[in-house]
Amino acid sequence: MIDRTAFINRINQFRPTSFKVTDAINQALRVNRLEAQEILLSPGHIPNALYYVESGMIRGAIDGPHEKISTWFIAEGGFLLPQNLFTRQPVEEYISAIVNTTLLVLPLTQLEKIMSEYTQAQDLILLLQEDARRQSQYREKLLRLPAARERYSYMAIHEAFLLRRVPHYLVASYLNVTRETFSRLNRGLPY
Repeated sequence: MIDRTAFINRINQFRPTSFKVTDAINQALRVNRLEAQEILLSPGHIPNALYYVESGMIRGAIDGPHEKISTWFIAEGGFLLPQNLFTRQPVEEYISAIVNTTLLVLPLTQLEKIMSEYTQAQDLILLLQEDARRQSQYREKLLRLPAARERYSYMAIHEAFLLRRVPHYLVASYLNVTRETFSRLNRGLPY
């Protein structure tokens, strides 16, 4: 069952929406269920929807020299505006489920129709893009911290859920440290 209410409540945290916009969004929403490790998008594919994580968690990753490197995580209640959604260019990252995940999907064709009919929806998209930009700035700040312990501590304060819910090897790649270094940091040992 789709929990459209959670989607609308989350949108209303950005800016309250009118009944007409809410109704249009509710009619357009679809559901997509992913198994753990299932890929939603991969490099070269063109994104075609805005996503809301109803349950579970997704991550972004890029190819590294030996394995994929985690670049971000989104848990329940979070929105994903895939890279290049509005330009219709291919994405450059992998987006996959970490655990079994349910996404509410607002197809781009429906989103564009809603935006053309309701200027309030255009404002909402701008707010979602601003939120995505803030998340990118957080990630940039995290990676600019010079010491691994500083990055770990900063992440533990601002994204503590990662330590509880994400496999540690994925968090290690997110922090740009080896698995061994992460293990030592996580246990409070020197590295």
